[in-house]
Amino acid sequence: MALRGLSLALLAVVSGCFWVTTKSEGESLRKDVTTLQGQIAAKQQDLDSKIKQLDATLDKATKLLTRNNADIGADVEALRVDVATAKGLVVSVNNSINEMKTAFDKYRKDNDARMDSLEQRVGQIESGKPSANSSPDDLWRLGSEAFEAARYNDAVDIYRRLVQTYPTHEKAPDAQYFIGQAYSKQQDWDKAIDAYHKLLEKYPQSSVADDGLYMAALAAQALKNCNEARSYLSFIKSKYPKSNVLKQSAELDAQIKKDLKNKAKCSS
Repeated sequence: MALRGLSLALLAVVSGCFWVTTKSEGESLRKDVTTLQGQIAAKQQDLDSKIKQLDATLDKATKLLTRNNADIGADVEALRVDVATAKGLVVSVNNSINEMKTAFDKYRKDNDARMDSLEQRVGQIESGKPSANSSPDDLWRLGSEAFEAARYNDAVDIYRRLVQTYPTHEKAPDAQYFIGQAYSKQQDWDKAIDAYHKLLEKYPQSSVADDGLYMAALAAQALKNCNEARSYLSFIKSKYPKSNVLKQSAELDAQIKKDLKNKAKCSS
Protein backbone atom coordinates (compact mmCIF):
# COMPACT_ATOMS: atom_id res chain seq x y z
CA MET A 1 0.00 0.00 0.00
CA ALA A 2 2.85 2.31 0.87
CA LEU A 3 4.70 1.23 -2.27
CA ARG A 4 1.73 2.00 -4.44
CA GLY A 5 1.44 5.40 -2.96
CA LEU A 6 5.07 6.05 -3.55
CA SER A 7 4.73 4.99 -7.11
CA LEU A 8 1.84 7.26 -7.66
CA ALA A 9 3.69 10.14 -6.09
CA LEU A 10 6.72 9.45 -8.21
CA LEU A 11 4.57 9.20 -11.31
CA ALA A 12 2.96 12.44 -10.52
CA VAL A 13 6.31 14.14 -10.16
CA VAL A 14 7.64 12.61 -13.34
CA SER A 15 4.46 13.44 -15.31
CA GLY A 16 4.58 16.99 -14.06
CA CYS A 17 8.14 17.40 -15.22
CA PHE A 18 7.31 16.07 -18.68
CA TRP A 19 4.36 18.35 -19.06
CA VAL A 20 6.36 21.34 -17.88
CA THR A 21 9.20 20.47 -20.23
CA THR A 22 6.87 19.89 -23.15
CA LYS A 23 4.99 23.13 -22.61
CA SER A 24 8.21 25.09 -22.33
CA GLU A 25 9.56 23.63 -25.51
CA GLY A 26 6.25 24.29 -27.23
CA GLU A 27 6.28 27.89 -26.22
CA SER A 28 9.87 28.17 -27.36
CA LEU A 29 9.00 26.49 -30.59
CA ARG A 30 6.03 28.75 -31.00
CA LYS A 31 8.23 31.78 -30.46
CA ASP A 32 10.67 30.45 -33.00
CA VAL A 33 7.85 29.89 -35.48
CA THR A 34 6.51 33.37 -34.83
CA THR A 35 9.98 34.82 -35.27
CA LEU A 36 10.48 32.76 -38.41
CA GLN A 37 7.12 33.87 -39.74
CA GLY A 38 8.08 37.48 -39.07
CA GLN A 39 11.35 36.97 -40.82
CA ILE A 40 9.62 35.28 -43.71
CA ALA A 41 7.07 38.12 -43.89
CA ALA A 42 9.89 40.67 -43.83
CA LYS A 43 11.75 38.76 -46.53
CA GLN A 44 8.56 38.50 -48.53
CA GLN A 45 7.94 42.22 -48.17
CA ASP A 46 11.51 42.97 -49.16
CA LEU A 47 11.20 40.59 -52.08
CA ASP A 48 7.93 42.19 -53.16
CA SER A 49 9.59 45.61 -52.98
CA LYS A 50 12.49 44.42 -55.05
CA ILE A 51 10.14 42.76 -57.53
CA LYS A 52 8.24 46.04 -57.84
CA GLN A 53 11.53 47.89 -58.25
CA LEU A 54 12.61 45.35 -60.84
CA ASP A 55 9.30 45.67 -62.65
CA ALA A 56 9.66 49.46 -62.63
CA THR A 57 13.22 49.18 -63.88
CA LEU A 58 12.19 46.74 -66.60
CA ASP A 59 9.32 49.00 -67.62
CA LYS A 60 11.63 51.99 -67.70
CA ALA A 61 14.19 50.01 -69.67
CA THR A 62 11.51 48.82 -72.09
CA LYS A 63 10.27 52.35 -72.64
CA LEU A 64 13.82 53.61 -73.03
CA LEU A 65 14.63 50.84 -75.47
CA THR A 66 11.45 51.54 -77.41
CA ARG A 67 12.26 55.24 -77.50
CA ASN A 68 15.83 54.49 -78.44
CA ASN A 69 14.65 52.19 -81.19
CA ALA A 70 12.38 54.97 -82.45
CA ASP A 71 15.24 57.43 -82.22
CA ILE A 72 17.54 55.00 -83.99
CA GLY A 73 14.89 54.49 -86.66
CA ALA A 74 14.55 58.24 -87.07
CA ASP A 75 18.31 58.59 -87.17
CA VAL A 76 18.57 55.82 -89.76
CA GLU A 77 15.86 57.47 -91.86
CA ALA A 78 17.59 60.83 -91.52
CA LEU A 79 20.86 59.17 -92.48
CA ARG A 80 19.16 57.55 -95.46
CA VAL A 81 17.86 60.95 -96.55
CA ASP A 82 21.30 62.48 -96.07
CA VAL A 83 22.88 59.72 -98.12
CA ALA A 84 20.31 60.19 -100.89
CA THR A 85 20.93 63.93 -100.79
CA ALA A 86 24.66 63.38 -100.90
CA LYS A 87 24.27 61.03 -103.87
CA GLY A 88 22.14 63.65 -105.60
CA LEU A 89 24.79 66.28 -104.93
CA VAL A 90 27.50 63.98 -106.26
CA VAL A 91 25.48 63.36 -109.44
CA SER A 92 24.84 67.08 -109.79
CA VAL A 93 28.52 67.89 -109.29
CA ASN A 94 29.52 65.22 -111.81
CA ASN A 95 27.03 66.61 -114.31
CA SER A 96 28.35 70.10 -113.73
CA ILE A 97 31.92 68.88 -114.17
CA ASN A 98 30.96 67.10 -117.40
CA GLU A 99 29.16 70.20 -118.67
CA MET A 100 32.15 72.35 -117.80
CA LYS A 101 34.47 69.88 -119.51
CA THR A 102 32.30 69.85 -122.62
CA ALA A 103 32.09 73.64 -122.62
CA PHE A 104 35.85 73.91 -122.12
CA ASP A 105 36.54 71.45 -124.94
CA LYS A 106 34.27 73.45 -127.22
CA TYR A 107 35.90 76.69 -126.13
CA ARG A 108 39.34 75.22 -126.76
CA LYS A 109 38.35 73.99 -130.22
CA ASP A 110 36.72 77.32 -131.06
CA ASN A 111 39.72 79.18 -129.71
CA ASP A 112 42.08 76.97 -131.70
CA ALA A 113 39.99 77.62 -134.80
CA ARG A 114 40.07 81.36 -134.14
CA MET A 115 43.81 81.24 -133.59
CA ASP A 116 44.28 79.32 -136.84
CA SER A 117 42.10 81.82 -138.64
CA LEU A 118 44.01 84.70 -137.07
CA GLU A 119 47.33 83.17 -138.05
CA GLN A 120 46.09 82.69 -141.58
CA ARG A 121 44.87 86.26 -141.76
CA VAL A 122 48.21 87.48 -140.44
CA GLY A 123 49.85 85.33 -143.08
CA GLN A 124 47.57 86.86 -145.70
CA ILE A 125 48.49 90.36 -144.59
CA GLU A 126 52.17 89.54 -144.67
CA SER A 127 52.06 87.73 -148.00
CA GLY A 128 49.33 89.76 -149.65
CA LYS A 129 47.73 86.54 -150.86
CA PRO A 130 44.53 84.79 -149.74
CA SER A 131 44.41 81.51 -147.88
CA ALA A 132 42.22 78.50 -148.50
CA ASN A 133 39.44 79.82 -146.25
CA SER A 134 39.65 83.55 -146.87
CA SER A 135 36.38 85.41 -146.34
CA PRO A 136 34.88 87.60 -149.09
CA ASP A 137 35.92 90.68 -147.14
CA ASP A 138 39.47 89.38 -146.97
CA LEU A 139 39.46 88.71 -150.70
CA TRP A 140 38.14 92.17 -151.45
CA ARG A 141 40.76 93.79 -149.25
CA LEU A 142 43.62 91.72 -150.64
CA GLY A 143 42.48 92.27 -154.22
CA SER A 144 42.26 96.01 -153.65
CA GLU A 145 45.72 96.06 -152.07
CA ALA A 146 47.14 94.17 -155.04
CA PHE A 147 45.39 96.51 -157.50
CA GLU A 148 46.66 99.64 -155.74
CA ALA A 149 50.17 98.14 -155.69
CA ALA A 150 49.90 97.59 -159.48
CA ARG A 151 50.08 93.82 -158.99
CA TYR A 152 47.34 93.44 -161.55
CA ASN A 153 47.69 89.73 -162.20
CA ASP A 154 47.37 89.03 -158.45
CA ALA A 155 44.42 91.39 -158.29
CA VAL A 156 42.66 89.57 -161.15
CA ASP A 157 43.18 86.18 -159.47
CA ILE A 158 41.91 87.40 -156.10
CA TYR A 159 38.91 89.28 -157.53
CA ARG A 160 38.00 86.32 -159.70
CA ARG A 161 38.09 84.02 -156.71
CA LEU A 162 35.75 86.36 -154.82
CA VAL A 163 33.27 86.38 -157.73
CA GLN A 164 33.40 82.62 -158.23
CA THR A 165 33.32 81.65 -154.55
CA TYR A 166 30.91 84.31 -153.28
CA PRO A 167 28.87 85.36 -156.34
CA THR A 168 26.08 86.88 -154.25
CA HIS A 169 28.30 88.91 -151.96
CA GLU A 170 27.80 92.67 -152.11
CA LYS A 171 31.37 93.18 -153.33
CA ALA A 172 31.15 90.61 -156.13
CA PRO A 173 29.98 93.14 -158.80
CA ASP A 174 32.78 95.53 -157.82
CA ALA A 175 35.30 92.68 -157.98
CA GLN A 176 34.14 91.80 -161.49
CA TYR A 177 34.42 95.47 -162.50
CA PHE A 178 37.98 95.70 -161.17
CA ILE A 179 38.97 92.57 -163.07
CA GLY A 180 38.20 94.61 -166.18
CA GLN A 181 40.06 97.57 -164.72
CA ALA A 182 43.15 95.43 -164.03
CA TYR A 183 43.17 94.23 -167.64
CA SER A 184 42.67 97.80 -168.84
CA LYS A 185 45.66 98.93 -166.78
CA GLN A 186 47.70 96.29 -168.61
CA GLN A 187 46.14 97.41 -171.92
CA ASP A 188 44.84 93.89 -172.44
CA TRP A 189 41.74 95.33 -174.11
CA ASP A 190 40.09 92.13 -175.29
CA LYS A 191 40.21 90.57 -171.81
CA ALA A 192 39.03 93.87 -170.35
CA ILE A 193 35.98 93.92 -172.67
CA ASP A 194 35.26 90.27 -171.83
CA ALA A 195 35.36 91.12 -168.10
CA TYR A 196 32.90 94.00 -168.57
CA HIS A 197 30.59 91.76 -170.60
CA LYS A 198 30.52 89.30 -167.67
CA LEU A 199 29.74 92.18 -165.33
CA LEU A 200 26.72 93.13 -167.43
CA GLU A 201 25.59 89.49 -167.70
CA LYS A 202 25.92 88.63 -164.00
CA TYR A 203 25.10 91.94 -162.34
CA PRO A 204 23.05 94.11 -164.74
CA GLN A 205 21.38 95.93 -161.85
CA SER A 206 24.57 96.71 -159.97
CA SER A 207 25.77 100.27 -159.45
CA VAL A 208 28.87 99.61 -161.58
CA ALA A 209 27.18 97.99 -164.60
CA ASP A 210 26.93 101.30 -166.50
CA ASP A 211 30.53 102.16 -165.54
CA GLY A 212 31.57 98.80 -166.99
CA LEU A 213 29.84 99.62 -170.26
CA TYR A 214 31.62 102.95 -170.43
CA MET A 215 34.99 101.27 -169.78
CA ALA A 216 34.16 98.65 -172.43
CA ALA A 217 33.57 101.50 -174.90
CA LEU A 218 37.01 102.94 -174.05
CA ALA A 219 38.61 99.50 -174.54
CA ALA A 220 36.85 99.07 -177.90
CA GLN A 221 37.99 102.55 -178.90
CA ALA A 222 41.57 101.55 -178.02
CA LEU A 223 41.17 98.56 -180.34
CA LYS A 224 39.83 100.97 -183.01
CA ASN A 225 36.49 99.18 -182.93
CA CYS A 226 34.55 102.43 -183.01
CA ASN A 227 31.12 101.05 -183.92
CA GLU A 228 31.41 98.50 -181.09
CA ALA A 229 32.34 101.34 -178.75
CA ARG A 230 29.33 103.37 -179.81
CA SER A 231 27.02 100.39 -179.23
CA TYR A 232 28.15 100.22 -175.61
CA LEU A 233 27.55 103.94 -175.18
CA SER A 234 24.12 103.68 -176.78
CA PHE A 235 23.23 100.85 -174.40
CA ILE A 236 24.10 103.07 -171.44
CA LYS A 237 21.70 105.72 -172.71
CA SER A 238 18.82 103.29 -173.23
CA LYS A 239 19.38 100.95 -170.30
CA TYR A 240 20.63 103.40 -167.66
CA PRO A 241 19.02 106.81 -168.34
CA LYS A 242 20.02 108.03 -164.88
CA SER A 243 23.62 106.86 -165.11
CA ASN A 244 26.30 109.04 -163.58
CA VAL A 245 28.42 108.48 -166.71
CA LEU A 246 25.66 109.51 -169.10
CA LYS A 247 27.22 112.89 -169.86
CA GLN A 248 30.66 111.37 -170.35
CA SER A 249 29.13 108.73 -172.61
CA ALA A 250 27.51 111.35 -174.81
CA GLU A 251 30.78 113.26 -175.13
CA LEU A 252 32.73 110.10 -175.95
CA ASP A 253 30.13 109.03 -178.49
CA ALA A 254 30.36 112.41 -180.25
CA GLN A 255 34.14 112.14 -180.39
CA ILE A 256 34.07 108.59 -181.75
CA LYS A 257 31.45 109.60 -184.34
CA LYS A 258 33.86 112.21 -185.67
CA ASP A 259 36.65 109.63 -185.80
CA LEU A 260 34.71 107.07 -187.80
CA LYS A 261 36.16 108.31 -191.10
CA ASN A 262 39.68 108.37 -189.65
CA LYS A 263 41.21 104.95 -190.40
CA ALA A 264 44.01 105.68 -187.97
CA LYS A 265 41.45 105.84 -185.19
CA CYS A 266 38.65 103.58 -186.38
CA SER A 267 39.09 100.36 -188.30
CA SER A 268 35.48 99.35 -187.95
